[in-house]
Amino acid sequence: MNRPVELAPPRFETGDDPIREVLRHKLAIGPHLARREAFRVGSDGLHCEYYHCSDQAPLLVFLPGIGTYCELYAELLARLCDHGFNVVGVDPRGHGYSDGPRGVYTVEETVCDLERVVTALRERGNGQVAVYGYSIGAVIALALAESDERVDATLCGTLLLTEQPPDLMHQMGWFWTWGTAQMFPTLKVPLGNFMDFDTLLAGNPAGEVINEDPLVVFDYPLSTLSSLFTHRAASYSNCFDFDLAIIQGDRDEVLPLSYAERVIGQMAQPSELLVLAGEGHMIPWDNPTLLAQSAADWLQASLK
Repeated sequence: MNRPVELAPPRFETGDDPIREVLRHKLAIGPHLARREAFRVGSDGLHCEYYHCSDQAPLLVFLPGIGTYCELYAELLARLCDHGFNVVGVDPRGHGYSDGPRGVYTVEETVCDLERVVTALRERGNGQVAVYGYSIGAVIALALAESDERVDATLCGTLLLTEQPPDLMHQMGWFWTWGTAQMFPTLKVPLGNFMDFDTLLAGNPAGEVINEDPLVVFDYPLSTLSSLFTHRAASYSNCFDFDLAIIQGDRDEVLPLSYAERVIGQMAQPSELLVLAGEGHMIPWDNPTLLAQSAADWLQASLK
């Protein structure tokens, strides 16, 4: 767990990227980005964005949703910091500003990367560690908590478990992904094949710009999808010392509330369900104020 750590300056060069400032303006994240401390962890060039609250605050590791990167969540991260956390957003390898082939990673590699991040930043606070994963980031967050005993609390913004397929179509898709990945691991699949981005981004002022963002991963190799959709959560059948909760809106367009209730009912790990009335899947952008407050309330109670 206490893996060697190397820190390096960030690399924000994105080449010919005329939409960068437009995207930041539409998301209104400029003032929040001014507060971040950016750096790279490890020889693999893992990009991190850190918001420091105080030397007595717990560390909160944030993992973004599929295809995205932590800069896009700057308002949420800054608001979580304002609620008393030293917050670090992490771009998984191959995402955002991190090094690596676009979209290429495994769950196991990412957990090792995150353990280095915890080692690098834990001592800048009171020693407590929490992890918050949004959407597919929740799969990684739970895997980290199961692997690293330093994690005290885990918050999942929806949680998809392969032990509990939402329906037969998901299960069949996962079998196809795994089987095809054995023969064509580098074959890329457009995210639009299984996620309706137009619907999810409808009404978001930055929706059209995000679709043109070169830092967003829109096509994933089957090897990555196979790692995500075959990963087994140890806490499904075993209990761990960390606290666990799922937080999501009751109008989530990706995973319904009934699925979260089913997951909680079947997991061996005790967990809570935090329901945000009237909210959908894109709550980090639609209502970051409510999400930060609700997340912070649970995390603070858990870490007492």
